[in-house]
Amino acid sequence: MADSVLQVADEWAIRFDGVSKRYASGEAGNGPAAVHDLNLDVRPHEVLVLVGPSGCGKSTTMRMANRLVEPTSGRILLEGDDVTDVDPVQLRRRMGYVIQNVGLFPHRTVAQNVATVPKLLGWDRRRTRDRVDELLTLVGLEPSRYAKRYPHELSGGERQRVGVARALATDPPVLLMDEPFGAVDPVGRRRLQTEFARIQRELGTTVMLVTHDIDEAVRMADRVAVLSEGAHIEQLAPPLEIVARPATDRVADLVGRGRTARLMSLGRLERADLEGDEAGTVVDGPHVELGTDLGDVLDHLVDEDRGGVGVPVWENGQAIGRVTGQSVLRALRRLADEGRTGEQEPLALADDEAATA
Repeated sequence: MADSVLQVADEWAIRFDGVSKRYASGEAGNGPAAVHDLNLDVRPHEVLVLVGPSGCGKSTTMRMANRLVEPTSGRILLEGDDVTDVDPVQLRRRMGYVIQNVGLFPHRTVAQNVATVPKLLGWDRRRTRDRVDELLTLVGLEPSRYAKRYPHELSGGERQRVGVARALATDPPVLLMDEPFGAVDPVGRRRLQTEFARIQRELGTTVMLVTHDIDEAVRMADRVAVLSEGAHIEQLAPPLEIVARPATDRVADLVGRGRTARLMSLGRLERADLEGDEAGTVVDGPHVELGTDLGDVLDHLVDEDRGGVGVPVWENGQAIGRVTGQSVLRALRRLADEGRTGEQEPLALADDEAATA
């Protein structure tokens, strides 16, 4: 076995090695490449998000991992195994798969849907029932209330939760998610994103997720791969770096002028951002806790800072300083600097964006 395969447990869970997918065009069979010479590693236990415009090859890339689409050339390795050497059915049982419209069986109950793969694998009834109850609880659906319901009796968000539970039924090492929350309303979508992040942290599952939504990408990812036509990687980096330091014009266009708001969703209030020195002071009334999301900090300032002097910041029940609009701006610049790469100049916030702080 090659050294690179021996190192799989430490370095990568999925590897795309020079992978291309070219669809036939007429008799020549040399149509345009949906994916061209892709080299990409998905690290163990990370959430890697593929984001880019429609038609860039992100869904094709994911579907080649479980052979719903067959690669034209190159290799795809799953934990050291070339996926083209593995029986497709067995391969898909090793990888959970969640899609936008869930794909639940309408004539089966929630419990029966979640038990689909365990049943195929021959699990006994008690083991299957225990696993179904465990997973429904994990995704926030009380088994006694939901197990016997049918998909048409659920909301869109509840159906999506069942889809996640079904994909996790046999504890697969890898979970593929293709626009998993796209059919859910914005409020429900945010809740599902938060809930899924909790589940992923608890289980440590390796996740490869496809979305067209840059906000979803930066909110959920450990790393983001921004793709352009042919699944060309424009930038592969942690969310903060993607937002603060777009590597190309295409990445900058995707991030857009709302990047300051996205920085706020990634950052938390730290001591270095505060004004004043009020250590040990005990105060009553409106306050902000150290470590609060910057977006929530700004909301507090809008609601509470009537005199323009800032809002007290607490840690362990005591005031340690004040947060002002300048504090938020300072925090944004700190985040931008953390996302710097190479010798680039510090991020210059647009005037209208800086004014929001």
